[in-house]
Amino acid sequence: MAIRMVAGLSSRGQLMYFSLTVTFLLLLGLVIISLQNSMPLELKFITWNLQMPLTALILYSSLIGGAIVAVLALPKLVRKSLDVRSLNREIYKLKKKIAELEKGHAGGSQIA
Repeated sequence: MAIRMVAGLSSRGQLMYFSLTVTFLLLLGLVIISLQNSMPLELKFITWNLQMPLTALILYSSLIGGAIVAVLALPKLVRKSLDVRSLNREIYKLKKKIAELEKGHAGGSQIA
């Protein structure tokens, strides 16, 4: 633990940099694929016909997938945030109680 503090990086910071690196590499791969594959593609779904470049299809599907993941992750993030807020309030109350007990204990020992 002391080594991490000296290095200035926590596991949360390392995870953030790792996820940013992976995201950057995925986006780089997407850009390379889109530049190399620009042929038109025809999509048919029941009565709906759409013609678009393959790159646009890859880009839009990636964006929609990312949006779906973000929406699905929101409830968990909100729950964690509420839990952290509740725990911080509890810590504050307990610290206040400890301070009162120490103050009462120190005052009682001086009188006796």
